[in-house]
Amino acid sequence: MKHRIAGLSIDVDSVASHLRGYGIEVPEDDGAAYRIAVPRALDILDEADARGTFFLIVEEAARHPSVVREIVSRGHEVASHSMTHRLPFSDLGETRLQREVVESKRVLEQLSGVRVLGFRTPSWDASSDLLLSLIDAGYKYDASNYPSVLLPLLRISVARRSPTGRQTARSDIWKGTLGPPGPHRRDMANGTLWEIPVSTTPVTRIPYYHTLRMLLPASAFRLIGAAARSRRGPITYQFHAVDFLGLREDDLDPRMDRHPGMKASLGWKLDQASAAVHEITAVRSVVTLLEIASGERQPALTTA
Repeated sequence: MKHRIAGLSIDVDSVASHLRGYGIEVPEDDGAAYRIAVPRALDILDEADARGTFFLIVEEAARHPSVVREIVSRGHEVASHSMTHRLPFSDLGETRLQREVVESKRVLEQLSGVRVLGFRTPSWDASSDLLLSLIDAGYKYDASNYPSVLLPLLRISVARRSPTGRQTARSDIWKGTLGPPGPHRRDMANGTLWEIPVSTTPVTRIPYYHTLRMLLPASAFRLIGAAARSRRGPITYQFHAVDFLGLREDDLDPRMDRHPGMKASLGWKLDQASAAVHEITAVRSVVTLLEIASGERQPALTTA
């Protein structure tokens, strides 16, 4: 029996949401993330006997209720990835933030028939106000932390794609880079919330997630994976729905060719996704992020 655990998550962002993130407006979501990518991801997880957490943009998920129910019926977790995936996220006013947090939870619970207790903000663009709102709304955990040396570059990238082209996050661009690298409890003024960050390598804090696998030479990413999996506590690994789609094979908008991995063949991409899952299940039991948050093993991290 494997005593160490890991969490696999899939951000079910539509092709349209990715293109908007790149500053390209598109008329409508083509539905490929739900019609094609999610079933492929479910099959790969099931074949490896792994349970995953699917972070859903709820405005998009509402158009595919049968897929949401299928995720749950096959033993996986659904969690909120906000209502609309607005970028930048941390500059939302109180009213809009409440809709993204509270309304997305309510609607997703209606769609899925289960309690929704996890949240991940778009592009890890989180603020202290968000954490307070999540606690008030009844979430158990947040998966928006990115404790990596690459965080400043990520925030600059998000800012450049924003309507103003400027950094608009309320926190300093470096804040979070040296945050706790493993799951931990946050004691806030209005209650407690678990944080489940992106896993990184020890010391160097290079993130261990699938987009980087698409960008680096295979040998380099193998070293990152081995180092990240060597951590003693729970680790996580993150996919996007487009990691299970082929640009040509699935007749996607050709402008998606700018996204990491989209110029590769579908067969190669699915092989890479399957390999990533099996690398983790070979050494760890894979559970949902909610199960990680429910294991009160980590020390509390008190926030003033």
